[in-house]
Amino acid sequence: MQTRKKSIVCLKKDTTFNMRKNILLIIFTFLCLGFFSQKNNSDTSQMCIPYPVAKQILLDLNNYDKLQEVVKTYKEEIYELNKKTQVLQKENDSWEKEDKLNREIIGEKNKAIEIIKEENKGLREENKRIKTKNTLYNIISAVIIAPLTYLVLLK
Repeated sequence: MQTRKKSIVCLKKDTTFNMRKNILLIIFTFLCLGFFSQKNNSDTSQMCIPYPVAKQILLDLNNYDKLQEVVKTYKEEIYELNKKTQVLQKENDSWEKEDKLNREIIGEKNKAIEIIKEENKGLREENKRIKTKNTLYNIISAVIIAPLTYLVLLK
C-alpha cells in the first residue's frame, strides 16, 4: 500500500513539473513571436502594387459591379416571370374547369343524340309498318273497287 501512495505522490510532482515546463515554453514562444512581429514596421497606408496587378484588380472590380447590375435585372426578370407563371397557372386552371364543363355538356348532348337516334329508329320501323299497311289497304280497296266499278259500268 505504501508503494502506491509514493508512486501517486511522485506522479503529482512529475505533472506539476511538466506543467511548469510547458508554461515556460509557451511564455517563451509568445515572447519570441512578439519580438519578431515588432521588428517589421511597414507603413500599410501606402502599398506598392505592380501596375498589371492593380489594373487587373480594377478590371475585376468593374466586372463585379457590372455583374451585380446584371444580377439585379435577372432578379427582376425572374420576379416578373414568376408573376406571369402565376397568372398563366390561374388561366390554365380556369381553362381546365371550362374544358371539364364542356366535356360534361358534350357528354349530355351525346346522350341526347343517342336517345333521338333510338326514337328515330322506332319511328322508322313504325313508318315502314304504316306504309305496308297502306299498300295493303290500297291493294284491298283496288281489288274491291275494280269489280264494283266494272259492275256499275256494265249495268
